[in-house]
Amino acid sequence: MSMVYHSFITITCIWSFWESSILAIRHAKSIFDDLKAHRGLVYTPAEEAQHFARFEEELRIQSELISTEDLAVLYDETRPAIMQSLVDEINSKQNTWTASTGQKRFKNLSLRDAKMLCGTLMRGSNDKAVKKGYAIEELQDLPTDFDARTAFPNCSKVIGHIRDQSACGSCWAFGVTEAFNDRLCIKSNGAFTELLSAGEMNACTLFFGCGGGDPYSAWSWVHDKGIATGEGSRPKRVSESEAIPVIAYQDIYPTPNCVEQCRNPKYTTTLRDDRHFMLESSPYHYSVNDAKNAIRTDGPVSASFTVYEDFLAYKSGVYKHTSGSYLGGHAVKIIGWGEKSGQAYWLAVNSWNEDWGDKGLFKIALGNCGIDDDLLGGTPKV
Repeated sequence: MSMVYHSFITITCIWSFWESSILAIRHAKSIFDDLKAHRGLVYTPAEEAQHFARFEEELRIQSELISTEDLAVLYDETRPAIMQSLVDEINSKQNTWTASTGQKRFKNLSLRDAKMLCGTLMRGSNDKAVKKGYAIEELQDLPTDFDARTAFPNCSKVIGHIRDQSACGSCWAFGVTEAFNDRLCIKSNGAFTELLSAGEMNACTLFFGCGGGDPYSAWSWVHDKGIATGEGSRPKRVSESEAIPVIAYQDIYPTPNCVEQCRNPKYTTTLRDDRHFMLESSPYHYSVNDAKNAIRTDGPVSASFTVYEDFLAYKSGVYKHTSGSYLGGHAVKIIGWGEKSGQAYWLAVNSWNEDWGDKGLFKIALGNCGIDDDLLGGTPKV
């Protein structure tokens, strides 16, 4: 009799749990459908399935009741990072650049995941930065087109190397490390071709790590502490079935611990001797033409700009902000410039893997999204 009673209680509990789960899912679907109608989003079937799955998962994680406003934010941030409807809108509005959903870097990721990557604090021109200006004569013969990869063939592999910042807002460290890395190679006439560690800078600078940082302060760090070589500079490759690490309902990916010794026992150079430094105590701040001259003589510069969601879908052409919401500040390195159909542009290297954009690179119109406002560089000690 007791066994029958126990079985009855067990079945009742299972039924209650199953029933409450079904009700929770129905409740989540009802909320989702209401928000969908209010926002007027147009999905493909796969996009809607992905969005609801992420929305329902994170709604379930919430331990307390959330407001209507918070539900709307959750809905917006859990939708797919790139949607076909946005791509169609972008491509119909202009013909200077092409957008595409075929970005493996953002496969199965949400808009919030994309926001994590935009970790640059947009402070504009820093008063402490040294304004670097060249004589008028030096700027008179600037070419219409320039690509540092072809101008410095001994360093082309370093300059053209594409990295991946993973699920971390460390673009501020990548943009600066990459530009300094290129300049170090160029200053050494191609003798130094190792990759410097953006990961170490991100972990050890005592800024905000994966939560964001300031390129100006990062350049100053290169003077004060230097940058080492190592694993932290290598890209995280992403297969078609593997997404960049995502932690549900977490604002930022955890900043890695600062490791002050080499993990490779076969590498005998001490960390102190492995560091590379900048001569100036603070970076140079360039105007557009001064930046061009600096790139063609000393190598790439770092740059910061405002990212909107249409940038995630960039595939080719000269990017100009067309549509989509604000995501945050982003830092990259500029390796050249050019002109297409009368539109002047910067040629830049991103840190979102070769699976994004034009094999990891992009062109952006001069002045667009504040790209000209924070062009920085420094001189390596060799």
